[in-house]
Parts: sequence; structure tokens; C-alpha cells
Amino acid sequence: MELKDLFKSKVSVFKADLKTKEEVINFLVDKLSSEKMIANKKTFKDAILKRESEASTGMGDGIGIPHAINNTVKEPCIAFVSLKSPIDWQSLDNKPVDLIFMIATNDEKGEAHLGALADLSKFLMKPEFQEALRKAKVFKDLSKAFDNKVETKKVEAKNGKYDVIGITACPTGIAHTYLAEEKLIEYATELGLSVKIETQGRRGTENKLTQEDVDNAKVIILAHDKNLQGMGRFGGKQVIDTTTKDAIFNGKQLIEEFGKTEKTTIAKAVSSKDDEVSDDFSLKKFAQVKGNLLAGVSRMLPFVVAGGIILGIGFLIDFAAGNGDAGGNFGTVNEVAGWFSAIGKTSMMMMVPILAAYISYTIVGPQGLMPGFVAGLLADGTGGFAYAKEPGGWSGLWSKLFPLNDKGETIIPMQSGFIGAMVGAYIAALIVFGLTLGFKNFKKSFHGVRDIVLIPVLSLLGISFSMFVLNIPLGYTMYGIQKFLEILINHNLLVLVGAIIGFMMCVDMGGPVNKIAYVTGTLTVSGTLGEGNPLATVIMASAMAAGMVPPLGIALCTLMFRNTWSQKEKDSAKANWLMGAFFISEGAIPFMITDPKRIVVSAMTGGTITGLIVGGCKITLGAPHGGIAVFPLLKSGLVSNMNSGLGIGLGVGIYILAIVVGTLVMATILGFWKTYDIKKGKLVIAN
Repeated sequence: MELKDLFKSKVSVFKADLKTKEEVINFLVDKLSSEKMIANKKTFKDAILKRESEASTGMGDGIGIPHAINNTVKEPCIAFVSLKSPIDWQSLDNKPVDLIFMIATNDEKGEAHLGALADLSKFLMKPEFQEALRKAKVFKDLSKAFDNKVETKKVEAKNGKYDVIGITACPTGIAHTYLAEEKLIEYATELGLSVKIETQGRRGTENKLTQEDVDNAKVIILAHDKNLQGMGRFGGKQVIDTTTKDAIFNGKQLIEEFGKTEKTTIAKAVSSKDDEVSDDFSLKKFAQVKGNLLAGVSRMLPFVVAGGIILGIGFLIDFAAGNGDAGGNFGTVNEVAGWFSAIGKTSMMMMVPILAAYISYTIVGPQGLMPGFVAGLLADGTGGFAYAKEPGGWSGLWSKLFPLNDKGETIIPMQSGFIGAMVGAYIAALIVFGLTLGFKNFKKSFHGVRDIVLIPVLSLLGISFSMFVLNIPLGYTMYGIQKFLEILINHNLLVLVGAIIGFMMCVDMGGPVNKIAYVTGTLTVSGTLGEGNPLATVIMASAMAAGMVPPLGIALCTLMFRNTWSQKEKDSAKANWLMGAFFISEGAIPFMITDPKRIVVSAMTGGTITGLIVGGCKITLGAPHGGIAVFPLLKSGLVSNMNSGLGIGLGVGIYILAIVVGTLVMATILGFWKTYDIKKGKLVIAN
């Protein structure tokens, strides 16, 4: 099959007046559907949009190649449209596109069409071919453009030894894989160097590099957006490990500067057993902050969700038993309530260590799990062995090393919470990374000692010392914020306190800033902060109300603006009703990570308004958690007797109103913002 045979006149359009990426995708999908090239329009479009959400298909030079491999494709083909005016496609070179090729294929038509698709990149790289397509007015012009043979001239290898070798691979294995291959060949040839590039694409591994090729090469470039197969060939070799985008646009520079910049690294040795499944082990993982954080959060959420709901049950039982005035001991007075509260507290106690452990694990693999977990334990002070207010015996062993007041209490704050956990997770991963590289030349017979003893022991000591040092400045950061809020309360600036706490709770939806606000609130419940001030727990009330807004706002937005969310997002958001009701802000984190700007700004606006209302109406809360389960404990300082029925009634009523208003504000801002960006082509939704 020749490449031009994949183009059909009935799905080729010239000089179309389309204004956005969304319009182009809808237009081409409609064409394919109306011409019976695909069996299910919705299924195929979802596949196209899913690929778009993973990485840009704007290849540069004004070319877009949306593509999907889907069994709804009845006949493999390429739908084509040229545009009157270029449009934004979030291209790799940040330039607009005017030539769009929509590749529709499946896995049922053999290798012929996959081979033809691989040839497409060779044509698209040629300026004269691009120009011919831009001038084309009818299908005959398009077909004629493919008649010119495209031959890539290469420098012959001397004695079978190549100067430049490499591997290219992308998730779909169609477009980026072969574009990167073609560009690396072009760059090497331009520099007068012989070249051989292995592709790990949809057709499997082609032009496979031998161990001899690897051993004799002067330059090795691994350009990929997914894990590579056969990494055992490169153990101990100098390589440039980069992306297909980098190879496409900066390949010449990569070749010229090989071995001269920090981009050149040493590939780790991979055993043949692990060769096909091992993750990349490189510094690139440290830069993938969003993915690392999401991995930690996803592992942490079950502890938070289950623990938060069961803890709420404990509070509710204790309230029903008449212990609503128990202050910091609320939830523990009644024996049955205490049974549930113990479960909830145990689960929630693990959330910071689990977060840190899996952030580290995501970066460096299993060896990062233990030091990451310990970093979280030490950041949060879990267990009390390292830190305690009144050190003694096995309690507060690290605190004993610092000055104590005349009551034998710690005077230096050394618990850094979520901030310390995330910083610690990265340090733990860095320590493991360094140790692994340092021990890479161990003989095989000593690998067990290395992996079971040396790396675990040294990484544990390394992260413990690091947290010992870091917890002091990070702890003071939290301490300073708490003292600032206490001053505002003592000066009766409750509206400002509520607004600040509401804002902080929504900055990162359960992250470090959120937890600073929350922990400050719990200190007012226990009497540690604002002791003697009956309005101090306005901080706790503001924190809980604003913390309920992000998950509830997202859930409401999926109902009010259904067309701005994918079906998967709408399904996921259903759980946010329950999480929001029980004050589990973390339910919003997965949405925030995929759409940080819109989610965070709308949430901060809604949370700040909620905090303003709570602070302005002097609403207090004597429970540190529970959401709707502890609403009966709310009181309003607008009346002289806060414990009266009127004080409680106002507290509950205004509190609910504050949450409703904040949730509605967030949902409205978020929904209209997404709607606007969809119309402008800045946001594409996979429905």
C-alpha cells in the first residue's frame, strides 16, 4: 500500500474556514462518519480527544496530526483539511497550524497501512511538500504531491560502525516516533555523520540496534515519551535521554553537544529479566512534579476518605451522648464514639507518611518507599519518638537535643507537616538516586547486600538527618503563620481571619498551605492557640467550611455545566459530594492537578467568600473534623449567649449558607471559564 492510497477525495477538504481546534476535530470526525469510514462517531472522537489530552499532535511547521487507533475504524485512512487561516493547536513549536491530517486506523488491517503511515513523516518534513499542500485546491493536487519520491540521503557507515545511533518511541507509536526518527537522520546527515535509528512504534521494533552498534557509536540519543524496550544494551554507556519533541526540534544541537553538557548521562545497567518492564531511572523523574504529586495523593486518598468519614461517625456519636462541650477531647469521651474515632485517627495519621512515601516511590521505585515514608513520619511527628511537647523516656528523643523552657517543654517548633513531607520525599528520592548510581558497579554477587542492606540503611540515615535539619526552618514557617493569625483574633479582626483561612484552605486542596490553615484550626480546638478567647475557634470553623468548598464546587459544576466536563470527570466528581460533606478537601486534588489554573482560582474565590461570611458572623466550631457530622456544635458570636438555642441555630444556618454561597461561586466561575476556553479552542473535552 502506498501512502497516497490512504487519502480519499471524500474526506479531503481544501481551504476550509474553521476557527478552532475543536471545530476542525468535529468537522473531520463528521466527515469520516458521514462517509462510513468509521462505525461509531462518538467512540472514535473520544479516542482522538484522549490522544490530544496526552500530548500535542501539533508537529510544528504548521502541521497537526490528530490520530487514533480504534476498532471502530472500518477502513484505515487519512482525512485531510487545509485551512484559510492558521489556528492554535498547542504545537510543539508554539506556532499555529493550517494543514491537518486526521489518521484513522485500527489493528486489524495488517502491516501495509502502518508502513504507509510511517512514511508520512518523511513527506511532512520536506518544505517543498508542505508548500504543495498549501497550494492544493482539489484532491488531484493532493495526490500529485505524493508522486514525488522522498529519499533520505545518508552517510555510509564505515565498517558497519555508525557515528550516531538512537531510539525513538511515543505512546501511540505512529506520529512522533517516525517524525523524531526522520529528523535525527536529517540532522546527522547534515553534520556528515552516519546514523542508525531504531523505532519502537506501532509496527513493533524496527531497524533494531545491535550490541555492536551501541558499543561502537559516538553519539547515543534516546528520544521517547514512554518506557523503552531493550535498555540492557546501554548499561554504563553515555547517552542523551530526552523526549521526541526535543529530538525533532533540537536534534542537531543534541548531536553536536553530546558529551559536553549535563544532558549527557550514564545509562543504568538493567538486567535482562527486568529489561522489558523496568521504569526509566533518571533525573527526568524529579521534574515530573505533577505526576509525582498525583501519585502520592492517589495513594493517600483512601486513608483520608475512609478515616475522615469514620472519624465523623465518632464525633456524631459523642455529640448524641451529650459530650459536645468536650473541646479537644470531643469524639473520645463516649466509649463507642472513641472506638470509631480511634479507627478514623489511625487511618488519617497515615496520610502524610503515605503521601511522602509514594512521591518518592514514583521517582525512584521501590527503594524510595521506606525513606519517603520515614520522611513523612518525621515531618508530621507521627509516633512521638522524635518530637514531643514534653520530651521524656522514649518520647521526643530529638526534642531533648534542643533548649526546653522551665516546664520542660519544647520551645522550638520542629514539625513541618505537609510542606516537610513533600520536600522530604524529594530528598529521599535524591538520596536513593545517588546511592544507586554510586553502587552501580557492584558485582552481581553483592547485589543482595546492596539492595537489602546498604541502600536502605544509608538512605534511612540520610533522610533522617535531612529532616532533622529541615524541620526547624519549615517548622518555624508554620509557627509564624499560626502566631500571625492568633494576633488577628486577639484584635477581633475575625472577618480578615476568616478570609485568610478560607483562601489558604483552597490554595492547594489538602496540600501544605491547606494543612497549615487546618492545623492552626485544630490548635484552637485543643486550646493550644488562642487560649481564653471564646472566638478563637472561628479559625476551625472557617477552615472546615472553606475546605468543603473545592470538592463540592467541582461536583456542582459538573451538574451546572455538563458539557464542559468529560464523562470520566463527571463520574469521578460524584464521590466529591460525599467527600465535601465530610470535609475531605483532597477529593479536589486529582481535578486540580489536571486543570490547576481554573480549579485553584475558582476555589480560592469561593473559599475566601465562605471564610468572610464565617468570620464576619463570628461562627465557632469546637470539633477538629467531621463535616456535616459536627454541624450541631456550631455557634455564632452574634448573640451574647453563644450556647443558647439562638446562638446554635444562627451558627448552623449561617454556616450552611456560607458553604452554599462559596460552592455556587466556585462552580459558576469554573463553569463559565471552561465554557469560554472551549469556545476559543483552548480547551478540548473528551465526551
